[in-house]
Amino acid sequence: MLLVAAMVALAGIATPAQARAARDPVPQFSGLAATFITHPHAVRASDGRFHIAYELVLTNTTQYALDLGDVQVRDARTHRVLRSLSGAALKSRMNSILGATTAMAPARPTLLAPNAVGLVWLDVTVRRRADLPKTLDHRVVSFSEPTASQPSFRLESVVGRVALRTRAPVRLGPPVRGGLWVAAEGCCDFNTHHRRGLLVVDGNEVVSQRFAIDWIKLDRRHRAWVGDPSHLSSYFSYGEPLIAAASGKVVVARDRAKNSPPPDNPEPPDLPDLPGNHVVIRIGPGLYLLYAHMVPGSVRVHVGDRVRRGQMLGRLGNSGNSATPHLHLQVEVTRSFLSDGVPYVFDRFSLLGRITEHISDENLGLRPNGDLPFARARRPGARHRRMPLNLQVVRFPHAKPSSHSAASPG
Repeated sequence: MLLVAAMVALAGIATPAQARAARDPVPQFSGLAATFITHPHAVRASDGRFHIAYELVLTNTTQYALDLGDVQVRDARTHRVLRSLSGAALKSRMNSILGATTAMAPARPTLLAPNAVGLVWLDVTVRRRADLPKTLDHRVVSFSEPTASQPSFRLESVVGRVALRTRAPVRLGPPVRGGLWVAAEGCCDFNTHHRRGLLVVDGNEVVSQRFAIDWIKLDRRHRAWVGDPSHLSSYFSYGEPLIAAASGKVVVARDRAKNSPPPDNPEPPDLPDLPGNHVVIRIGPGLYLLYAHMVPGSVRVHVGDRVRRGQMLGRLGNSGNSATPHLHLQVEVTRSFLSDGVPYVFDRFSLLGRITEHISDENLGLRPNGDLPFARARRPGARHRRMPLNLQVVRFPHAKPSSHSAASPG
């Protein structure tokens, strides 16, 4: 028996015992506990890469303050490192739970006191579908803060084993009827208010806007507005027709909110009125499509209506928590706009380039003029079944008005 095992080992073939050990690693104590706010889900973006945007929640379970030095995202099977964060890169992508939900940001975001909880905002990219791991894990290296009686020590923990979601992202058609549009606050920039929009809802941590996009219309000179920025009519987005990007059933249709006067941030309304006039369409099991900030009196559908892709829903406005006109679009797992946000792709659009300065509805009308600095894409052209990335400028194909009128389900 020993001779057989030796021959197998020399041949490089795993014994049954070795195979079981690989599948079932020996349990080890770790100083950090790990959980997740969402189930990681890969989406192919307009750069051709697969993006996996999610949040790693780490809890310090030791009696020592721990300073995180390195966080690695790995293929759990091969241990291949897919993303490594350390130094300034880790500090910029990490904060305490308190810092995520309030304006209080710690001076050292990587330092976790005993029992403290830290949040790491992750965007892992993979070039090819074949290279997508089935399961992720996370190797975290930290160092204890020295005390009078205890010198600093190094702690290495492998935590947070989680399977990638296998369902393909939902496919959408254009949400508007053609033209040039910039994907503001889009995937997967770690420093936008969408990406870092952690909320605690009904006792649960939620990042509903993880993949949300604020669509802003531009003219051919890449201007978002012309004239007086305090007038809604100055913005090219205002009043644009909004069309159903997927067929489904209307589960929310609100049309009672007033427009907010631009260009300053409005006084935040009550929680239910944050999206202003909005429509939510159930487009599949556990998949809901949200259109927010519509013009008062423009919503054309009602709860219970069945809509077809391309059907007009209403017009783009500035209602709710909106400083300047934009279409807030996201896919979520329930009809509530405060549920977990999931990725999606558009069947077809043309990538033109990107806006080179940070813009959002909050600063758009405060600029000296509506001209936005534009850089042509290195590889412009058609994209199919992709998600646009933050600040990219795209052209949607012109959609013909649908002759289908909303009908109540029978």
